[in-house]
Amino acid sequence: MDKQKLSTITTWIIVLIVAITVFWYVFGNSPTFEQSLIIFMLGLFSTFGKEYYQFKQNTLLSFNKVSNDISHIMRDISEIKIDIAEIKETIKKK
Repeated sequence: MDKQKLSTITTWIIVLIVAITVFWYVFGNSPTFEQSLIIFMLGLFSTFGKEYYQFKQNTLLSFNKVSNDISHIMRDISEIKIDIAEIKETIKKK
């Protein structure tokens, strides 16, 4: 099982536990408010952590693509400079 699938399953389990705890707290005979708050915060941080990880991966991928494009542009500019130098030499010879 890959990390993405495992992360999704873990997040859903935590969300389910949070929902059960919230309903349990609302209807009484439940854990204390602080315990419910800790479970809620765990679910919240887990969800934000997953979103942050995905954002980080997408950002790294985007920067790699931009870097690759810039290197291609620089190579093309170098080739153009060489071609211009050759054209200048040809013009000077005539």
